[in-house]
Order: sequence, then structure tokens, then C-alpha cells
Amino acid sequence: MKKLLPYISVLLLFAFSSCQKSNTTEESFGETAFQINHLLDNETLKTDALIYTNAAGNRYMVTEIQWFITNVRLVAKDGTEYSVKNQDDESVFYIDTDIPESMTISTGQKFPAGEYAGLKFTFGFDKAENQSHRFVNPPESYMFWPTYLGGGYHYMKLNGKWINQQGKTEPFNFHLGIGQEYYDESKTNEVLYNFGRSDSYEHCPGYQPPSVLPPVIGFIHNYFAVDLENPFTISKDQTTSLELLMHIDQWFKAKRIYDHDEWGGAIMQQQDAMEIGIQNGPAVFELRESI
Repeated sequence: MKKLLPYISVLLLFAFSSCQKSNTTEESFGETAFQINHLLDNETLKTDALIYTNAAGNRYMVTEIQWFITNVRLVAKDGTEYSVKNQDDESVFYIDTDIPESMTISTGQKFPAGEYAGLKFTFGFDKAENQSHRFVNPPESYMFWPTYLGGGYHYMKLNGKWINQQGKTEPFNFHLGIGQEYYDESKTNEVLYNFGRSDSYEHCPGYQPPSVLPPVIGFIHNYFAVDLENPFTISKDQTTSLELLMHIDQWFKAKRIYDHDEWGGAIMQQQDAMEIGIQNGPAVFELRESI
């Protein structure tokens, strides 16, 4: 019996080792691809078509939309977040209705296979990320936000036209970015930024500021977080196709009604107007798993 004990011990060790190996699973990975789609009244957007009416009763059209999302993360079912990065290893993505290739986000990045709860991102740039001269090449460089308005970049340019109260077609630039608090002698005597003459600065195309820029007492960073809950699965060695939808009409009605007749054609210097967009913004987006 004593002679058998060493052999039994070896057999038990082998069996235990085999059991351990059989219970160990190799981690598997898959990919994701996002298709960006713009909807208006739950239909695919038709640009340059004066066929829409918003909640304020404005008849309008959309000519183009450009926007940024940053800090994009996939959220696993257990709450773990995985950063989605572009080819430059940055979590920054530019979407442009005039550039078809920008409407797809497919980086070839690998993510653990399994169940996911949704997607998170920042609309625009947070304060640390929104640095002037970050982009030196178009089209991203065309999204600059003038220095005297806070610098950095537009979060979004949503351009179009509407029929005003006089029945005339008028252009609108629903542009979101950094807001300003302007000097008001009834509220404060402190001027933090006095930019002087406007001809010293670069301006957005089509915008003509006053010759002397109004003094500013502070800037407001209008970016906001988007948290989209819609379960999806990433399968091993497969690409999961997702849709990121922008419901354009929600910019003008989700929480507060936006009226083009009230705010006019340009709002980059109207924080109260941009604030409506920021409050409506989180309801604008939707995540779907493609069929």
C-alpha cells in the first residue's frame, strides 16, 4: 500500500490540474461600429427642404449639421466603461452631414465580448479638452469658436433657414459652444475680458461682430453628458452594428420650446438661447442596435 501512495498522489495532482484547466476560459473580444443617422419627426432628415415645422410654429429647413462628441465609452452590464478611441488614440469624433465617411465610427478597436448596457459620451468638449488650435486641418479646424467668445471649438453647427413673421426666408445658425456673461454696470463693475476692436480676431464665416467687442465678465462651458441606455451584445470575433441617432426636432422642444422668431438667426452671443439647446440636448440622442 505504501508503494501505491506516490502513484495515487501523482494521479490526484494530475486530475486537479486538469480540472483547473477545464474551468479556465480564455477572454474573447469583438468589435463595434456606429452608424450616425439624423432624424426629423422620426423620418430620415431631408436637407435643403422647407418642409418642417417646429413646436413654436416656425417653418424651417436644415442645410447642414456638424458636431463633436468626446469621451465616448461603452458601458458593460457590470458598469465597467471602455473608452472608444479614434485612429489618433483620442476619444474625439467629428460628424458632418456633408461628409458621408464621418457618419460611420468604426475604429477596429477590440472590446471584451459580453453584455453591454449602453453608451456614454460628452456632447462637445469639456473645459480641459476644449483648447484653441487643437485641430490644424479642415474640416475640424473650421469648427473654431472665436477667442472673444471663449475660444476652443463649436460643439455643433446646425444651419438652416426659416420663414420669419414677415413671411421672408431668413438663415439661422443654431450654434452651440462656450457662452458669455457680458458686462452690466447694474450688476458688477468688474471686467475680466476687454477684447477691444473686432478686426483683431478671426471670425466665423458669415458673422459680422460689432467693431468694438463688448466686455465680458465670464465664460460658460455649455457641454453636457449623454447617457444612453439600450442593451446590446458584443460577440466573439464579430462586429456589433449600432445606430446613434440625432432627433433634430428635439433640439427645439424636448424640455423647452425654441422659437427662431424670438432668438433670430445667430445665437453664439446669446447664452439664454444656447441654454435652451443645452437643456433639450440630452433628449436629442438615441442608441439602437442595428437589425
